[in-house]
Amino acid sequence: MEFFEIMDYVFWLPIIFWGLVYIWFWRCSFPLYLRKMVKKGNKWAVVPEGYSGSQSGVARLRVLNVVFTLVASVALSLTCCWVLRKFGVDTIWGFTAMLPGILLAIVLYKIAMGRISVMYHSAYFLEYRKVRYESEIKGNFRSEADVHNRTVWSFTKKLKNAEAHGRLWKYVNAMAKTKKIPPDVYAETMYV
Repeated sequence: MEFFEIMDYVFWLPIIFWGLVYIWFWRCSFPLYLRKMVKKGNKWAVVPEGYSGSQSGVARLRVLNVVFTLVASVALSLTCCWVLRKFGVDTIWGFTAMLPGILLAIVLYKIAMGRISVMYHSAYFLEYRKVRYESEIKGNFRSEADVHNRTVWSFTKKLKNAEAHGRLWKYVNAMAKTKKIPPDVYAETMYV
């Protein structure tokens, strides 16, 4: 039972694992979510090139999601075993913490994908506002479908260019956080 003596010093390790699992879902595993959103027909979702056509990259992400979830769940259950041992309870009951660990991973995945969704929505609608403003400033009043099609084309083109230069995450994040709006839109909303 030397392992449980080591746990006296590393009992907080599952917190680090769960933080790393969340960061993995948020920063690395998002192409799985974007593929699902593209299949649903959402115009704002653009899948990175490395994951758009290859099933091997998608399968690798799914396997790594499961592996990281299981590692974090096992670390949580080992910490629960350590706590139960400290209270004199049978340590086998600590492994029942794996199920709540898996449920926690599902919740973390949903939270991370919610952030990805908000980020891509914001970036898409920044591009939408830009396309709408450019068409109105030139006097080309387009239908809503034309503006959306032009926005999808422009948004996809810009994201593929950013990905080719290795700046996809930085570019989408910057687009999502910007608060720029065309001056005419601002004037229309402020002086009505």
